[in-house]
Amino acid sequence: MSDYYNSKRRKKRSRREKIGFYTAFSICLIAVCMAVYSTYNTVTTGKQTEITATKPSVQAVNQPVTGVTSPMPTIGMPTAANPETTQETTETSDGERKDALQTMLSTEISLTYPLNQRNILRGFSTDSIYFKTLNVWKPHLGTDFCGKLGDEVTAMCEGSVTKVYEDKMYGNTIEISINNSVCIYSGIKDICVSEGDSVSTGQKLGVIGTVPFEETDEAHIHIAVKVDDEYADPLSFIGNDD
Repeated sequence: MSDYYNSKRRKKRSRREKIGFYTAFSICLIAVCMAVYSTYNTVTTGKQTEITATKPSVQAVNQPVTGVTSPMPTIGMPTAANPETTQETTETSDGERKDALQTMLSTEISLTYPLNQRNILRGFSTDSIYFKTLNVWKPHLGTDFCGKLGDEVTAMCEGSVTKVYEDKMYGNTIEISINNSVCIYSGIKDICVSEGDSVSTGQKLGVIGTVPFEETDEAHIHIAVKVDDEYADPLSFIGNDD
């Protein structure tokens, strides 16, 4: 009899153990499934978010762009020229050329060479050039006619002697005026005209001396021309009446 009850207890315990085992197994399986689902859902959502974040926004043609608060900086790329700036620069350059041309055309003077020889040492330049004597770069607003010390210097045009003076940079200088123009001769010695004199073309003014700020160059005289108080290239007026 006791064996019968013991057998029944063992069967009941075995049934409970099986139920408990399957219950625990089911719970574990459900937990694993939930964990897998949760992981998959997180990965999928992250990928969708990444795709959405990196997907460029397509803007309709001729529609205003929105959502941009400031332009992106361009590094190492040259800036395109502004058409208005380019046009302004071109107009300024053209204006300067026109001014120079108008300056030359605003006078009817015609010049001859100031020396028997026609050798040019250094021409007129508004750009800076190198001066060996001073070791500087600066514009050369005149023309240097070279010869030998003591060569005769003659008037390049008729006019009135308005100034005769000594300049620390240019040496002995004569200014001869005609109408709205002034012809300036520098680096002359043994000057044989005085202020107030009227001179004619080819008349002797003196001889080649020294131009102090160009004294390391070969012997020459420095000629400058001003029209309406603006410097102009002397060579532009030589032979105007030919």
